[in-house]
Amino acid sequence: MSGLGLSEAESALWEAFLTGGLVDQGGHGVVRAEVIGRLLLGEREPVPGYVPALRLRNAVVTGSLDLSGCDLRYAMILRDCTFQEALRLEAASTGLVDLSGSLLPTLLMQDAQVDGPLRLKGCRFDDSLRLTRAHVTGSLDLTGMHARGAPALHADSLVVDRDVSCRDAEIHGEMLMWSARIGGTLVLEGARIAHPGGATLNGDGLVVDGGLFCGSGLAPSGRGLFSQGELRLQDARVSRCCVFTGARLENPTGVALNAERLRVEGLVALDGGLTAEGTVVLTGSTVQGPLRLAGAEFTAPGGRAVDASLIGVAGDLEASPGFASHGQVVLEDARVDGSVNLAGARLDNPAGEALSARRLRVAGRLHCNALVSEGEIVLNNADVGAAIEFHAARLTNPSARVLTAWGLTTGVLDLCEGFVARGRVSLTGSRIATALCLAGTAVEGSVSVRNVRAGSLRTDEDTYLSGPVDLRYAQVGVLDDVPARWPGGLRLDGFMYDNMEAMLPVEARLAWLAKEASGYLPQPYEQLAATYSRHGHDDAAREVLLAKHRRRRAGRPAVLRIWGCVQDWTVGYGYRPVRAALWLAVLLLAASAAFAARHPPAVKPSEAPPFNPFLYTFDLLLPVVNLGQEGAFRPYGWQQWLSAALIAAGWILATTIAAGITRTLARR
Repeated sequence: MSGLGLSEAESALWEAFLTGGLVDQGGHGVVRAEVIGRLLLGEREPVPGYVPALRLRNAVVTGSLDLSGCDLRYAMILRDCTFQEALRLEAASTGLVDLSGSLLPTLLMQDAQVDGPLRLKGCRFDDSLRLTRAHVTGSLDLTGMHARGAPALHADSLVVDRDVSCRDAEIHGEMLMWSARIGGTLVLEGARIAHPGGATLNGDGLVVDGGLFCGSGLAPSGRGLFSQGELRLQDARVSRCCVFTGARLENPTGVALNAERLRVEGLVALDGGLTAEGTVVLTGSTVQGPLRLAGAEFTAPGGRAVDASLIGVAGDLEASPGFASHGQVVLEDARVDGSVNLAGARLDNPAGEALSARRLRVAGRLHCNALVSEGEIVLNNADVGAAIEFHAARLTNPSARVLTAWGLTTGVLDLCEGFVARGRVSLTGSRIATALCLAGTAVEGSVSVRNVRAGSLRTDEDTYLSGPVDLRYAQVGVLDDVPARWPGGLRLDGFMYDNMEAMLPVEARLAWLAKEASGYLPQPYEQLAATYSRHGHDDAAREVLLAKHRRRRAGRPAVLRIWGCVQDWTVGYGYRPVRAALWLAVLLLAASAAFAARHPPAVKPSEAPPFNPFLYTFDLLLPVVNLGQEGAFRPYGWQQWLSAALIAAGWILATTIAAGITRTLARR
């Protein structure tokens, strides 16, 4: 064109433009930005039957190519080119833009409208790539891109109607994408984003109508996203799935992933070898599918490794196998509509809370089988619909609590089959509908079951409880235990049970009650006696009540202890009515012999009936019987003392017999 003085490379491009032909300069040709601009602005008339397009490859573009605010009619394809100055397309309207493999100081496309794809695959930017408020109707390809700056990618409020691919990109600085909207998927597999001390991907408010892929179970090893800094997805919404499988997130002194209030309509996968150094925050997030953490490792020593408080998961929370946490895992006020699987997981937070799940709601089961934990597991006021299982789990927190479940509600709490705890276990106030199973449990510390309500409480020969056990005010339907396996220092006041699986010899149960740490308490004896009596074991019930009085006697003053021994020896505190009858017979025979040897004188000899020593003694012993002998004769001397003793003994023995008969009739 006249006035431009086209070079050979520019002339080739000038002619090829009309037919959309490709001009490859092999890295040696130089093309001025002004020539490119005039072509794109329509300075040449189209040739009928052809669609003009600017296709240039391996060229050096000199000068400033500034097309800001322009309406560009034709495709702009400048692959593997080197731009000496910034390419400016701010507020421009264009069709396809393909700069793949090119080297640019920067690309400025704020408020641009791209009717078609924007391809920046393999591009290298010396400074920020700016796509703020741009709208791309096709896909955005940033695969293998290299960019740096503050931020390296400025794309807040960007709208892309189809997919965005940042696969294998190298970013040094922040990817600012808050409030961006992507109609398809956002792919970050293999990308490396480094911004220590700041945000890497800032996707607060990001909307992805497809899936977010920062890793893939199908991708080869090492293809997960590498983020060095804080990856932010606060208030983001992802329609299909959010996958971080195999990703590596590093921000050791802060938050590695901040996904607070993230909403995902399907699966969230933080699994498959994912490693996170720094806190992973999922607080208040909503996951409409499963949440997978299997095979992931989270590290935040002394802090929160995973904070998923207030999270809602419509499917399962799957952290088995291979889940590991060095720091606290928080599930407080979380809701899981499926089950939570921590089988085989490892939780490590010495001297702190390894798992904090206060008010956790799980519709299904909480699997903690083969769990290894160093630190405290807290399930206070949690509600687990079906069961909680700790088979073969190993919990360690010496001199502190390893398992705390105050106010827990669940169907079954199963601590059996190899459960080992080195520390204190507290289940105070829990509600367990079906069973609390301690069979095969080994706890080297105290166990508190205070105020627990359970369908049954089970221990067996393999149960080992070394420390004191607090069962105060607990209520169980069935007590299925081995009394000898309970340790000393039991706290049984208020402990209630409806049935015992095996009644056992009463001696074994009395030895169990003797382990009460507080000494004499009436309620445990009365509860055991009532259970025996309810099942027709009246003799055992009397033995228990008799043992109650004997233990009470041991703590009383000396005088009362002596009187108690007399009551025990003579009438068994009233629970030996047969013994009272035998004493009555012995006294009747002995006193009859004494009175037969020496008759007491008659009060009125002329009116007195003939003296009968047997009937006279019988009249003295039975206060409610009047045979006419006692009032007709007046003993004196030693016989007067004998009569008084017989009257007193008669009252005691008769009352004992009457009480025994009354108890027998009351049980029928």
